[in-house]
Amino acid sequence: MSDHKEHIEARPAASRRGPMAVTEALAHRVVAGEWGDGAALPTEVELAEQLGVARTSVREALTRLKAKGLIASRQKAGTRVLPRTQWNMLDEDVLRWTWSGNDRVQMAQHLMQLRRIVEPAACEIAAASAPDAAIATIERAYRLMDAAGMDAVAYAGPDLEFHRAILTATGNPFLVAFGATIEAALRTSFELSTRQPGAPRKSLPLHRAVLDQIWARKPAEARRAMEELLGLTESNIQRGVARSAAAASS
Repeated sequence: MSDHKEHIEARPAASRRGPMAVTEALAHRVVAGEWGDGAALPTEVELAEQLGVARTSVREALTRLKAKGLIASRQKAGTRVLPRTQWNMLDEDVLRWTWSGNDRVQMAQHLMQLRRIVEPAACEIAAASAPDAAIATIERAYRLMDAAGMDAVAYAGPDLEFHRAILTATGNPFLVAFGATIEAALRTSFELSTRQPGAPRKSLPLHRAVLDQIWARKPAEARRAMEELLGLTESNIQRGVARSAAAASS
């Protein structure tokens, strides 16, 4: 009964907004596990009927999901859900869809592992070889963070730019491209970490330490400073998860 209600509620939005809304609707159902790994999706005709949209909109939506690695189509086998290990997890849409799922805690842990692998090394490279102009870009982001004060919303944008500027400062084209890709990953971790009272101001000195060590051209110290900053971020995320869980139970 609840599934039927959801389909009815999704129908007007999907028909009004077209293929993009259909993509969103189907993606959320895949991520939520409505169809498990290897499971066959309903036919295009059935999906179009469920969502109250044209079959062409369903076909376009399925094409988008195939491009992101969520599903695959084969003759005689139909369209089936691929294992999560084959999803393009660094795609911004896929990150957003999975973040809205039921496994946010594990997702946050995985994103922090990713950041701990990449960002300390990026600081080390930036400290060793970044041109002054690239470091100045990091500093500009830091100054905007400082100006934001206790406003977590105003703080978030410069904070993202600070971390992306470090990746850009490495001069490594793969890391630069990776920085654009993981922006959504950074946003999801910030969403939890900045919920803590006073979190922006508490993290500001650690950001300053990262910046200072990069300016000082001390690679090992820059790496350690970022590791300390990420340690605080991880602690804030854990508290944010706990607060969310407590709020949900109450």
